[in-house]
Amino acid sequence: MPILDDLRKKIEEKKEKKLSVSAQGEYSESSVDVGEVEKIVKKMKQKYKEQGIAFEEAGEELSALRSVVTGTAAPQVTTQTVNELVDYQSPLISALGRYFLAFEIMLKPAVRALKVFPVSKELSYYLYSANMNYSVQQYIALTIATSSLLFIITLFFSAIGSVIFGYQILLSLMLAFGVFIFSTMILLIIPKSIAQKRGDEISTELPFALRHLSTELRAGIGLYKTLQTIAAADYGLLSEEFSRTIIEIEEGTDTQQALRHFALRTQSRALRSALLHIIRALKTGGNLSVMMSEIAEDVSFELRLRISDFAERMNFFGVIFIFGAIVVPVFIAILGSIANAPLGSISFTSSLNFPPRVILIFYTLVMPMMLAFLVFYLIINQPRV
Repeated sequence: MPILDDLRKKIEEKKEKKLSVSAQGEYSESSVDVGEVEKIVKKMKQKYKEQGIAFEEAGEELSALRSVVTGTAAPQVTTQTVNELVDYQSPLISALGRYFLAFEIMLKPAVRALKVFPVSKELSYYLYSANMNYSVQQYIALTIATSSLLFIITLFFSAIGSVIFGYQILLSLMLAFGVFIFSTMILLIIPKSIAQKRGDEISTELPFALRHLSTELRAGIGLYKTLQTIAAADYGLLSEEFSRTIIEIEEGTDTQQALRHFALRTQSRALRSALLHIIRALKTGGNLSVMMSEIAEDVSFELRLRISDFAERMNFFGVIFIFGAIVVPVFIAILGSIANAPLGSISFTSSLNFPPRVILIFYTLVMPMMLAFLVFYLIINQPRV
């Protein structure tokens, strides 16, 4: 980033001047003012936050800045910007990036308005937790680009419908705007949904991994080697997350700090509890093997409770499903048959108003939506075990 590069050059020039003066006996290399460095870091962090750049990328840039000031080697870090979306391997992401950059002037107000919502402020954390390799700025750009395309498509087809069926064009505009708002909200909660789903899948594998961890620790194998074993084992997303932690440790992060980052990003409460116990044991000492075994038993018991609760809810769900999928359609069919039957001027049939068009809409639109909602409820409530 040009601003950071210029700032880094200025700091290096000042440092060289101080070192040259140090050779003459007036200054020493240890005269770097760490307080001033932290002020610079704080200002840059606030600047990145206002620009919507993701936490982890900004943190890496600022870490690089600290390393320049203190004299250590600075890693080459690049910040993810919207322009980099064009170079993504995914053709869809690359196309959306080009579309956003082409109409950036018109889409910028929507981006600024979107950043006001609370869900946008949590976006950085959930992108990190979901292991989605986008900065906040990039993801918001993709969201606005997708929603605006849906807005245009909806407006086009609804305008054609208004010409064919004769309803007002204002209704088409309201429908397109509603699609834009709805799709934007859905896209913004996707990272949180993915992060929570990853947490559920991690909790499923956790009892087995914790028993594995406990066995190796009891055998006298070190914690780092044990973490490597879990990362190399076949525990799905849990092994993937452990691999991220191992890479972080190998890049120079302290083990306790890397485990704390792991606990921060995971959505599995049981895993967070296990990691905090490991961190506490590293600080104060304790029998990690026994702790891991106890946590594994607690997690297994919690999973069994979930299955039991789900089975009890399914009893009531079965009644609702039978009523919605069988009783209601048969009842509507009977009423429609009576209302449209040539039974003369019977007061009961004359009070019914079930024309064939209403019955057709019910069976082709209302019933599928009702059944789809029931199936969706069943899917999202089933325990991930």
